[in-house]
Amino acid sequence: MHLNPKMYVILGIITTVIAQISLKRAGGVDPFKSNWLILVSLSLSFYVMSFVSYYFALRNFDISTIQPIMMVGIVTLIAIYGFVVGESWNYFKLFGTLLAMFSIFLISKS
Repeated sequence: MHLNPKMYVILGIITTVIAQISLKRAGGVDPFKSNWLILVSLSLSFYVMSFVSYYFALRNFDISTIQPIMMVGIVTLIAIYGFVVGESWNYFKLFGTLLAMFSIFLISKS
């Protein structure tokens, strides 16, 4: 698989977010029922894809640049997801999310 190196970073962020959201949704279902197994399997599959994407991203970029960008991207998307599904939101989360997004800009310029 050969992609633009930046696509590995984006793919890693998106697959991690999907894996975490799937795992969160599995937490609201009775364990070991069919829906739970589907959500946990989906989460596991996306975590594997995330791991592979992260591996290829690290082959092309410095860890001191990629790790913060990926983590901030994940935190930002998860916070936005939480807002969309009605989780509590306040000015601290808003400011933290905006600050995280600004940090991606700064780190990517280094």
